[in-house]
Amino acid sequence: MKDFIHLFSAYDNWANTRIAERLQREGDNVLDHHVKSSFPSLRLSTAHIRDATNTWYERIFGEPRLAYDERIDSLVKMSLVMNDKVRTLDEAQLLEPVHYANARGQYQQPRWQLLTHCFNHASYHRGQVITIMRQLDLAEVPNTDMVAYQRLL
Repeated sequence: MKDFIHLFSAYDNWANTRIAERLQREGDNVLDHHVKSSFPSLRLSTAHIRDATNTWYERIFGEPRLAYDERIDSLVKMSLVMNDKVRTLDEAQLLEPVHYANARGQYQQPRWQLLTHCFNHASYHRGQVITIMRQLDLAEVPNTDMVAYQRLL
């Protein structure tokens, strides 16, 4: 399991980096252009990925949320912090139960399940970012499929 979680974390970091690097070439008019989606712009969509990862980081590791500005590259910074932390985890630490709370209640799950959720959640919203990029007719939309990352290894 450790190898899978480490791979999933590294993939998440790679995919977020590809998205951020591509979007950094766009101006505010593109990043803030209103579209119909879960989050109505590229900037808000990437900020949601970053903020959700930050929230899960706090829950999973019991460390305070990190402070970020609204720049697109803050997504990369959060991904790198998460990946660096995940890569230190051994099998026993991945199996450890994590206690956390949200507005709906108190929960306990193994750390690996929460990490899997976090990375899967980011993939879901990266797909929305790709769709928004296509709606805005942006060129050079990056491939963020996990298999594309695995082919690089």
